Amino acid sequence: MARSMFILALSVIISAASLASSSDFDIRLRNDSGRERAAAAQLRRLLDTHEVDDYIFTYSVMIDEYDAPHSHPVLTINAVYLDDDNSALSIFLHEQLHWLGMVLAPNVEAALEDLRELYPTVPGRGGGGARDDYTTYVHLIVGLQEFRVMSSLVGTEEAARVLAGKTWYTWIYQQVLENEAALTAVLEKHQLDLP
Repeated sequence: MARSMFILALSVIISAASLASSSDFDIRLRNDSGRERAAAAQLRRLLDTHEVDDYIFTYSVMIDEYDAPHSHPVLTINAVYLDDDNSALSIFLHEQLHWLGMVLAPNVEAALEDLRELYPTVPGRGGGGARDDYTTYVHLIVGLQEFRVMSSLVGTEEAARVLAGKTWYTWIYQQVLENEAALTAVLEKHQLDLP
């Protein structure tokens, strides 16, 4: 039953997403600054350049050069990576994948139990984790999904460069890069691996 619900939810999302083009996105600028306009142009170009349709779960995007990227209530990115397209794309896709996690919340919750067994203790923000244990475990899922999506789009070596270069969630991304097989097994077990 859970597997059939997963397949149904994912097929509905992917069917709707497969019609996406950059012009379908509602991209708003918080401050209408030059950097935000440049980030919007970059995002539109990246959406038109890469086949990301299978990884789009929300079409509303806010660009705020002064805010940290986050997924909810509106997917928000900043203008930090104007000179690094793949890092900018990675951040955008990371936030999109949080939306998928909301749709597949029961699968995520089940996967978190396995991740707690795999990693009985995790670091907090100061040690390269997220703001608390729960979000650190969630980011192990999203981080691996992000790595796998980026690998499919730009190649594994470039995806690894992007993740290794991040200055936040450093422990999380280290686990993704060093323990990909173990984390992939958890995602596959709970139908969280992406097509």
